[in-house]
Amino acid sequence: MSFEIELVSSVQKRIRFTVPSDEVNRKLDSAFKNLANRVRFPGFRPGKVPRKVLEDRYGKQLRSEVASDLMNLRFQDAAKNLEFIGQPTVEHADPLGAGDFNFVIAVQVKPEVEATNYTGLKIRYPLAQVSDDQVELDVKRRLAAQARLVDVEDDREVKQGDLVLTEIKDGDEVLEAGTLVNTAGERYWPGVEGHLVGLKKGGSVTAAVEIAESSSVAANRGKSFSATLSVLGIQEQRVPDLTDESALACGYEGGAEAMRAAVRMDLESRANENGRNQARIQLLQELVKGHEVDVPAALAEKNLKLLLEELGVQAAYRGRDPRSIRYSEAQLADLRNRATFAARAGLILESVARKEGIEITNDDLDRKYQEIADARGQRVEAIKGYIQKDGAVGELKKHLLEERTLDWVLERCELDYVNDSDEAAAVAAPVVEEPKAEAAVEAKPKAKKAKKAEAVEASAADAAPAEVAAEAPAAEEKPKKARSKKKTEE
Repeated sequence: MSFEIELVSSVQKRIRFTVPSDEVNRKLDSAFKNLANRVRFPGFRPGKVPRKVLEDRYGKQLRSEVASDLMNLRFQDAAKNLEFIGQPTVEHADPLGAGDFNFVIAVQVKPEVEATNYTGLKIRYPLAQVSDDQVELDVKRRLAAQARLVDVEDDREVKQGDLVLTEIKDGDEVLEAGTLVNTAGERYWPGVEGHLVGLKKGGSVTAAVEIAESSSVAANRGKSFSATLSVLGIQEQRVPDLTDESALACGYEGGAEAMRAAVRMDLESRANENGRNQARIQLLQELVKGHEVDVPAALAEKNLKLLLEELGVQAAYRGRDPRSIRYSEAQLADLRNRATFAARAGLILESVARKEGIEITNDDLDRKYQEIADARGQRVEAIKGYIQKDGAVGELKKHLLEERTLDWVLERCELDYVNDSDEAAAVAAPVVEEPKAEAAVEAKPKAKKAKKAEAVEASAADAAPAEVAAEAPAAEEKPKKARSKKKTEE
């Protein structure tokens, strides 16, 4: 057996194989002999069925199976020292049994990237800008967890978001002596909330009303009538003011000012991290702009799959079934662009790491495991087990290497610190928004159990450099069996 490797392009290689005819004939003879011992054919004893009979009945199928076995064995042997991405495909195969067996298998490979001019780049670096108004807004957001429903005592009108105790009458018949209507969106009496907003306690209005299809009374479902709506009472969600007591209830010791200080520190920390991420993003954009890098389609598609899975994990943490997510064609096209960008950036960073001797050690991995465990509130052994069981160790290590390499390059850039948050936002990276439920195309990321989802999120999101182009490139696949585009025929 011999083979030759042909470089078709920077991302594809073609391997030409030749299996000598005597080896092919031995394989066919053995296959037909085994078949004769297994089949039961009327008029012949087991093992005595003539080959001609077997040829007529099973020849095409058997030769296809022998050809497939030969191709897989030869390819796996050739691929031991060949790094390829995705699924190999059979481009050509001779008929089996007519001399030497020649076949051609194409594989996608990573291009040889030579990173250049990656230091001294001019990068805008947004500085943290946290205003007093932002602090107060975030304080109120945190105090909202202590909000309580209270009766409105003053003589004010019903506002959007109030709960209104409402009497509903159909002529002289009282349908509801007192039911709470949610003005943020009423389900049982759809549309009623719009008529109540603006009324005061004791006020009433006559308006067209419809009973929802979800009504427990079948006879009333979808019924429309002219109803008299009376406001018996108003309740509102009231957020407490910031006091030493309310701050303590939120978990901040030291009173109101301590809570303000802690909130400001948290906001500044997030703003600083966001600024660094934006600088990283612009740096990646500059690196990609400065290098011509072909991306194998298989690598881009695998990145897209990882991105969809990550979005699914994020949805699961928000309580949404990932299988319910639907994407429009425009959204999928955008995600593919981001996946391709991430692949291109990853190849460049890999080249930089190789040239500069940047590596990730087992100690680095252990520290990351501990970091993830601390963030998840779980034992480090459990986190390590999840990631190892999911086969994501190599991917996590690759992400860490990209993150470290990106920071190494950023430290060697000419940073232009800016205070204008609007200008800083202009260089913001592609941030993937959750798709709307009504979009047309359904994505099918795997639904993961909670603990496994943590491991996936840890390896795919926590270690990703700068939330950059959605997802870093996936690890290369080990040699797989060659898949023929069409069955090999006699």
